Amino acid sequence: MQPINLLIPPVCNACHQRLDDPDALLCTSCQSKIRLISGSLCPKCGSLLQEGSCEACAQISYDFDAARAVYQYEEPISGIIHNLKYRSYTKGADILARGIAEYIQANPEFQKVDYISAVPLHPVRKRERGYNQSELIARKAARLSGLKYIKAVVRKRYTQSQTHLHREQRLQNLNSAFRACKPAQLAGKSIIVIDDVFTTG
Repeated sequence: MQPINLLIPPVCNACHQRLDDPDALLCTSCQSKIRLISGSLCPKCGSLLQEGSCEACAQISYDFDAARAVYQYEEPISGIIHNLKYRSYTKGADILARGIAEYIQANPEFQKVDYISAVPLHPVRKRERGYNQSELIARKAARLSGLKYIKAVVRKRYTQSQTHLHREQRLQNLNSAFRACKPAQLAGKSIIVIDDVFTTG
């Protein structure tokens, strides 16, 4: 055991139990609980289809080509995301990026993209947090999948946190909140935009 681990022993990124392996990010128990999203998925938004139809797409007209969530939002993934966003446990980005990169490599339609990018934070919120968690995930996923990371979008106005808003409020909250960087450079390009959680889309 390295001397630093005697003072700050490595712990599971989800349940915070002590780890014997200092290079591990999750304990065996938490690792075994991770579930990938699978089943019959909507080809547009990636939601699980109910009797062959998508309730989400029936209510919202999405502007993206396709969206996919890799993991079920439940423990330990929900805890990893919470710790990443609010407790500066940035190692959680490694776990999430690994899953995204594996998904890209396993699905040919996502291998044909030009760039990976991230949903941006407003500079004020990024300064408060110290980093953009989605950017951490996206940069690591780009490196693991062999794709180029690009800053495609900036947030042009400060918005209320989406956490406690319902669907209509979320949509209104982000209306005209973003603008593309160098639109001419991005024209005709296919881009994967990474966020930590997919709710209304």
